[in-house]
Amino acid sequence: MLSVNNASETLIAVGKIVAPHGVRGDLRILPDTDWPERFRSLKHIRLGGKLYRLLSARPHKNIYILHLEGVDDRNTAETLIGKTAEVPASEMPERPEGLYYDFQIAGLTAFDEAGEKVGVITEIIHTGANDVYVIHPEKGADILLPAIPDCVLAVDVAEGRMTVRLQEWED
Repeated sequence: MLSVNNASETLIAVGKIVAPHGVRGDLRILPDTDWPERFRSLKHIRLGGKLYRLLSARPHKNIYILHLEGVDDRNTAETLIGKTAEVPASEMPERPEGLYYDFQIAGLTAFDEAGEKVGVITEIIHTGANDVYVIHPEKGADILLPAIPDCVLAVDVAEGRMTVRLQEWED
């Protein structure tokens, strides 16, 4: 277990511990991520408010098997069942240009092409075809915006804004 240097750092949920694996403290984690291979490159993982050093990670069917520093037997591993696995945002691998993590999009303020505030992105709905951003305006009903190039014109995570083109619906 490691001490936390920056307690206010954003934590990203990447999975849930579902069971121990074997008798040496390995853990089975059900990934909640679009890129489960990331477990192989992570240095740390937080479970139940404690930060652990990740010693190894390997795929096994639809889960990953993790071994954490300080979790060396089955009894200790069993105490972590049901815990959400989180990683510091600073340890997330860089995304290719134009691709963003959900935590980078949620909370952005959406503006239309004229620079008028539309609202704040409060949720991301993952569908089979494309994501949909839920924009909560100051007044009125939430707006569902498909996350496609025709609708999402620009994203500036550093400035906390997204430029969007709202869909025109014919009656």
